[in-house]
Amino acid sequence: MLSSEDNELVTNTDPGTPMGDLFRRFWLPVALSEELPGPDCVPVKLKIMSEDLIAYRDTDGNVGLMDAFCPHRGAPMFFARNEECGLRCVYHGWKFNKDGTCADVPNTPEGDTYKHKVRITAYPCRESAGIVFAYMGPKEKQPPFPDFDFNKVPSTNVYVTKFQLECNWLQATEGDFDPSHVPFLHSTLDNNATNPQFQFQAPSPLTGVATRNALSGPLPEDEPFPFAVGNRRFKKDDRRAKDTLEDIDGAMYAISRISRPDGKEQANVILRFLMPIYCPPGIVRPEHFAGNFRVPIDNERMMFFRLRWALKPMTPDDIVYYKQGGYAYPEMIPGTWKTKANVFNDYEVDRLGQKNHLYSGIKTFPLQDIAMMENQWGPIAKREYEHLVSMDYHMIYLRQKLLRAARDMRDGIEPKEPWLPQTYHYHSASALVENGDFQAAVAAAKEKARRSIIDPMPESVAAPITANGGANGSEAAG
Repeated sequence: MLSSEDNELVTNTDPGTPMGDLFRRFWLPVALSEELPGPDCVPVKLKIMSEDLIAYRDTDGNVGLMDAFCPHRGAPMFFARNEECGLRCVYHGWKFNKDGTCADVPNTPEGDTYKHKVRITAYPCRESAGIVFAYMGPKEKQPPFPDFDFNKVPSTNVYVTKFQLECNWLQATEGDFDPSHVPFLHSTLDNNATNPQFQFQAPSPLTGVATRNALSGPLPEDEPFPFAVGNRRFKKDDRRAKDTLEDIDGAMYAISRISRPDGKEQANVILRFLMPIYCPPGIVRPEHFAGNFRVPIDNERMMFFRLRWALKPMTPDDIVYYKQGGYAYPEMIPGTWKTKANVFNDYEVDRLGQKNHLYSGIKTFPLQDIAMMENQWGPIAKREYEHLVSMDYHMIYLRQKLLRAARDMRDGIEPKEPWLPQTYHYHSASALVENGDFQAAVAAAKEKARRSIIDPMPESVAAPITANGGANGSEAAG
């Protein structure tokens, strides 16, 4: 549990708060490139980090992001004319460039000199993988853009969209750090034999481990709830409870020792989190990588950017699966960023299906998580009411990491992670345990994990494994 004071500290991202200031030291996703389809297109209303903003693409094709209200008398810039590399307010003709400078004040004789005294709040933007990123912090503290591997692949290798959630960013993010929910929430009642999340099974090119399609072995004879729990029960010495968690250059990793089918042992270092919002859940289809990015709209709503990318172009089947498959991505209400099944209609839960097939009765993978996230004592979870257990250790580590960063920010200590752009191409990796020296294998795996996926990968990075493993390298993680 967290105290109510710590819960407020870690969930409140309003301007001027410690967590709000911390977020504003990083590049954050704010929109999809497709929302701004061409030069001088229609501006788009955004609310990010409790700020009302307008995004637009100027005459040269560059994205601008500025305050939603003209500094003259607060007129709405959404109705502005997008032309000649800037937005011109239609109320009195004041014009602003994407860097926030005032280019023209035509409604008064002193306009030519007065324009130099006026600015509109504006934030620098970058585009990558079909996402518009913005830096919303102090100009003098702007860091380099993160060296994401997906920066380096063409648009044909990417699928990304977004949807709005009715809850605080943290309780949605915490779902990626809960290793004991997967055997329940995301399972089927036939020992996962027909579970859609396991329809694409292949060894991860990073760890050499394939997703298992069963739960935790045969049904124990002494299980008191054979149907509702069955072989989902976590027992003493469960391998999933033995991860060692640590930071590598500010990136959160889970380190584990696994036994391979060939009798050898392997050290896995699994990337779990990059500050302040980047969750890379792993391999979701053969050779497809994933990213979950959750950005506050305000303290009670957030936007979920759900990215899939590959080293090779997406096939038509890939796109059909993501857009229309109904499992990896939810169906959307046309013209909105809201899911058709949502908090207001109980996610169209199928109670008959819950009794006979899906453990949750909710058909789409992310909505299974979202149904739990959006309803934890309301839009901001009351963590002071929790009763945590040992299997919550990944989430506890994450909270402690975020709280330390927020307290440092409050005390005037700047975060180091924005200035380590190379960390954002770190990934998961593995190495064989030789001569029983597990720590040497961990060190070798860490070194591999620091390399970019885009760079040529040695054969030894991906061990030829065909079974074993857990949720961290599968769609079950994200």
